[in-house]
Amino acid sequence: MHQRLRAFLSGLLIIAVSRPLGAQHALVIDVGLAGAHFPDDNVSAGGPYLRLTGSAMTSQLFGSYDAGAITSIGSASGYGSVRAGIRTGLTPGWNAEVATELSAVAGSNHNGAAGTALLGGRATWTSLGWGGWLHADTHSSGRTNATLLGSGADAGLWASWSQLQISATVLHEATRAELFAGRFRTGFLGTVPVNYSEGSIAVHVEGDRTSFDGSASLRRDPDATKLWETSSLASLAVWAGDQFAFVFTAARQLPDWVRGADAAESFSVGMRFRQPTPERARALRVMPYVLLTDDADPRAFRVRAAGARTLEVMGDFTDWEARPLVRAGSVFDLGAKLTSGVHRLLVRVDGGAWRAAVNTPVVDDEFGGKVGLLVVP
Repeated sequence: MHQRLRAFLSGLLIIAVSRPLGAQHALVIDVGLAGAHFPDDNVSAGGPYLRLTGSAMTSQLFGSYDAGAITSIGSASGYGSVRAGIRTGLTPGWNAEVATELSAVAGSNHNGAAGTALLGGRATWTSLGWGGWLHADTHSSGRTNATLLGSGADAGLWASWSQLQISATVLHEATRAELFAGRFRTGFLGTVPVNYSEGSIAVHVEGDRTSFDGSASLRRDPDATKLWETSSLASLAVWAGDQFAFVFTAARQLPDWVRGADAAESFSVGMRFRQPTPERARALRVMPYVLLTDDADPRAFRVRAAGARTLEVMGDFTDWEARPLVRAGSVFDLGAKLTSGVHRLLVRVDGGAWRAAVNTPVVDDEFGGKVGLLVVP
């Protein structure tokens, strides 16, 4: 019974924490109910879950964490992963990354925690609205009876518009897996090699207060019972507040031999806290850039803000009153000119928070806040 519950909860936990979150922030909290059917054992399980997710990034360093727990009758299980890396520019449009990931799963009925460590490198390139990557890694997985070594490689392309993102990925994994006898894998027989290739496509669509994530993949595994297998996922988030959403997810998952998740068919219903609406998130992604295009004195004031719907400015030249700018494509015109000298100002995209433009240094104001500093020649 303990072996069966351990398999149920470990697999169900991976499903509960693997749903797409889109852009991540300092801390996102998910709570809800999840249920799954495991076809390899022809059994089902379900229970409440909790998930904590977050990320941080500087110009060169990046990191993220993902932790969760799920309970069922008479048992509980927990999952955690940490990823960190460093990024550097190579040539215009190209970047190189080195990253490591540590993950583990353990529970009240788990005979020792199962964990995986990965170390990999990635080369990425970006252009206007699209890009791609090449990635390879090596990994070591500690399981119930053995340590399993392997490696993988993948490549992909992505394209992004204001409210739509599409990506396509191809990968190959070469690793090992534990082989058990019996319905609930109670008899350990040894380890076997696993080699498979997979292609997938994913789409992210968002409105102002809704988002949808969908994906589908096709795997070719010569050593599996079926040569070709498919997986799919659909997740809908509906925001009921500025940082609160209801989330509905259904998935058909193939085995993850690297991290130890079983094949499963699952459904979950939950609530998400501390993730802003897509409308607010898009506004935060916009990079407003002040333009002073006229050579004469005074100079015309414009702001380039690709992806913004509305833009406002306030500063010493508006007596600190909010003034809307007129949009012409990705450029917004104030319809006024600035005289030579030093000006302080803030901009607001799509009704979001007031902030400095990306090309204006941030300085303290006399009220303890922050403003952008603009020098007009």
